Amino acid sequence: MKHALISSCGSDRVLLVFAGWAMDPNVFSDLRCHGYDIMVIWDYTTLHIDWSCVADYSEVCILAWSMGVYAASHSTHAIDYKITRCVAVGGTTEPIHDLDGIPEATFYATLENLSERSLAKFFRRMSATAADHARFMANPPDRPLDEVRAELQAIADSTFFNVPAGIRWDLAYIGRDDRIFPMRNQLHAWHAADVETRILDCGHYPDFNALTAANFVDKHRMQERFAGAPATYDAHATVQREVIDRLVEDAADFWVFKDLARHPYLSVLEIGSGSGLMSRRLASLLPQATLTLWDISAPMPRGLDTAAGRIHHRLCDAESEIRTTPSNSFQAIFSASTMQWFNSPRSFLEECRRVLKPGGWLVISTFTRGNMRQITDITGSTLPLLTPEAMLEMSREYFRVECHHAWERDLDFDTPVEVLRHLRQTGVNSLEGSGFDVVRRYPMMLDGRYHLTYTPMTLILQKQ
Repeated sequence: MKHALISSCGSDRVLLVFAGWAMDPNVFSDLRCHGYDIMVIWDYTTLHIDWSCVADYSEVCILAWSMGVYAASHSTHAIDYKITRCVAVGGTTEPIHDLDGIPEATFYATLENLSERSLAKFFRRMSATAADHARFMANPPDRPLDEVRAELQAIADSTFFNVPAGIRWDLAYIGRDDRIFPMRNQLHAWHAADVETRILDCGHYPDFNALTAANFVDKHRMQERFAGAPATYDAHATVQREVIDRLVEDAADFWVFKDLARHPYLSVLEIGSGSGLMSRRLASLLPQATLTLWDISAPMPRGLDTAAGRIHHRLCDAESEIRTTPSNSFQAIFSASTMQWFNSPRSFLEECRRVLKPGGWLVISTFTRGNMRQITDITGSTLPLLTPEAMLEMSREYFRVECHHAWERDLDFDTPVEVLRHLRQTGVNSLEGSGFDVVRRYPMMLDGRYHLTYTPMTLILQKQ
């Protein structure tokens, strides 16, 4: 495989774009993903690659298209510890399969009859509309036909080895009018693999910029916004404080603190300590614990530095940091209103289970789909949030669920400007969009107020 860095913002996070067959970096020359460098990988004549190309990155995300889904599945084992979110588009892990991939007759007919003319026809078939085809041809691939033929032959040959796939895919997008990988085959393959699917109104060639915006969290922007909010967070984070109250009450009701008190050498991790709303309560409720605090931007919370020796603070991206943390490190992990900023909730839950000791507790909250919908309806920008049902189902894959709550909390304001001020004061305005446009289009409700809806969810989970 070949690779090329096509966009660099100096980030320590990289998006690997596994291109389709016959493609090269030209096709992605207009692609941007805020907060990430972008590296394109192409040419699957061999699936070997020197992964030192990502050695300087702390987090790797994957967007794989078409044959790139197959290539990514079989080539990324060596960097698995860096990978968080994996999104598949218009492909499956079985490139040649009558039920799960490209039907055999279609694939081998393409290989046998490959010519400049048939390749041009293939490019036209990728697009559902003339406008999509024109968009593709604005930056077409530039590869010799012999090389493209050798790549297709190598794919045909390598599938016989049946190497097991190593990636856990978070999401698979399927074009409703895909004429390369039939929609029904993609649905069959991903359903069998228990991977969530979403249908796009497009052909085989999608809008990649829309997909990156919808799937990968701009943690640099989020870090900057939260770094500017500690002085105002406690006074204005009404919902977040309510969530912490619920977490502590539920943890007490389900004997979490009583169970933890039995351990003379108790090690507890808090992820997303922020201004210390949860940290101070944990320090009081678990006075014997060694408390480790992780946050992406906030310093040691006020009021805790006097407890030197048993409280440790680290500035880090928890989603990456937890992947390098030794197994069985903590008896409990607490995290309030942080998980929604992670690229892959599933990977995070899996890692939490690994680093918890047997019988350990995960006390966590997040926000679910529909959060701040008044803003996202205007901007079109949102985090890749789950529904409460999906979050609960996912949690049960890794933990015993002792308790869970999901609800809506409505805040109302005099003006749209006050809504935006609230978001700045709490640091949660990390979404794209024009502030002027939000103010102009923000809906006033029948009560004459401007509402903002939060959708929190809390869970008390135990490792078995």
